[in-house]
Amino acid sequence: MNETGSYPGQVWLWLYTFWYQIKPFSTSANVDALAMTIMIVLSTALVLIPFISRASRHPRRIPIYKLIWRTTTDAEH
Repeated sequence: MNETGSYPGQVWLWLYTFWYQIKPFSTSANVDALAMTIMIVLSTALVLIPFISRASRHPRRIPIYKLIWRTTTDAEH
C-alpha cells in the first residue's frame, strides 16, 4: 500500500483491503470477488441515497447542516 506518487495512493485502497481482514472473507477462496461485490453495492447505495425518499429527509430532521451553512449578520462582518 505504500505507493509512490500522489494518485491513487492509500486513501481509496483501504476500502477494498478492509474486507480481506474480516474472518469470513479472509478464509474464502474468492475474496477478491466478494470484496468487489460488496464495494459495488456500498458505492451504489451511497450514490442512490439522495433518491431514496426517507433517506433524503434526514438532513431536515438532524440539523447538522446549520452548523456548516449558517448565515452571518451584518454586525459580524
